[in-house]
Amino acid sequence: MRKGCIEKNNDIGRKVMKRKLSYVLVLALALCGCAVGEQEDYLYFLFVDPLMENDIWKQAYEGFFAACEDFGVKCECRGPDVIDTAAMEKEMNIGILQHADGIITQGVVDAALIDKAYEKGIPVILVDSDVASSKRYAFMGKDFHEQAKLLLEHIEGKIGKKEKLIIAIQVAEAGFKIAQDQIDEIEHVFASHPGGYEIVSISESKSEGVRARKEWEEVMDTQENINVAINFAAESAQYCYEAISNAGKEDDVLIYGADDIDVTIQMIKEGKIDGAIVTSFFDYGYNGVKMLYDYNKGKINSDETIRPRLMIVDQNNVHRVCQANCVFNLKSFKFILKN
Repeated sequence: MRKGCIEKNNDIGRKVMKRKLSYVLVLALALCGCAVGEQEDYLYFLFVDPLMENDIWKQAYEGFFAACEDFGVKCECRGPDVIDTAAMEKEMNIGILQHADGIITQGVVDAALIDKAYEKGIPVILVDSDVASSKRYAFMGKDFHEQAKLLLEHIEGKIGKKEKLIIAIQVAEAGFKIAQDQIDEIEHVFASHPGGYEIVSISESKSEGVRARKEWEEVMDTQENINVAINFAAESAQYCYEAISNAGKEDDVLIYGADDIDVTIQMIKEGKIDGAIVTSFFDYGYNGVKMLYDYNKGKINSDETIRPRLMIVDQNNVHRVCQANCVFNLKSFKFILKN
């Protein structure tokens, strides 16, 4: 478990154990005919984080903890430091055994596990990527068609509609459905570009900076004619710029990132990255808790899909993002949307 989670909820483990021991004690007292007093009653939510050390997912669990505090519920976050769906599923299974009152996680876990939680009466909210075939309670994630439209509009605003787009893309994990869905929408939307387009490279970062840099260096060695580089992995944009700059092509390639980690925002300010497609991961955590809280209070909206607002952050609006120390959290997100 990440240290930050323990610091913010340093009594969670004890309270979860107390919950289990209280249940055993109540059962034992009932069996022996002893009087049983009223037990402590509270809601307990679990956030199974896919990447505990990833800056963008840190925003999600910060929103999670903020909402838990606001709504007066107990919460815990657990998960791997690197891409590891088996580790996520292990943590989710533990949450089911703990009889959590709700679970939030990314939709890269097995549908059968989500259905298992459902059968136990535990609502599961998926964020960022979906498992639509599962019995998840709700899904919050980007509209990838809208994302592709925003990217094409921004690219055409930079280089016009006549030039052919030679595109290289980097995702976190090529085998994940979320990656293929984003690529599919790029192909669908970019087909309307009058000058035509071609995707010449699809690489993966595995959410690791060293891997991201190596992959982009190989792309620049083999695909020297690219004029658009799209990074759907949050950590990739900075390494994409480094590889393109080292190849002397920084004036020839439009570079796009995803999400609002500090380094990406700073490089947009410096003109090194042309833009980033951004939504509020803080909202994923915060609104996920609110939905679980409402569910447990009888306000049920089953099979709900929520599409958060998307926008391109570039040099024209990045100064507004930096109103909040260059972190695109809930407050800065609302500030941008209001202006």
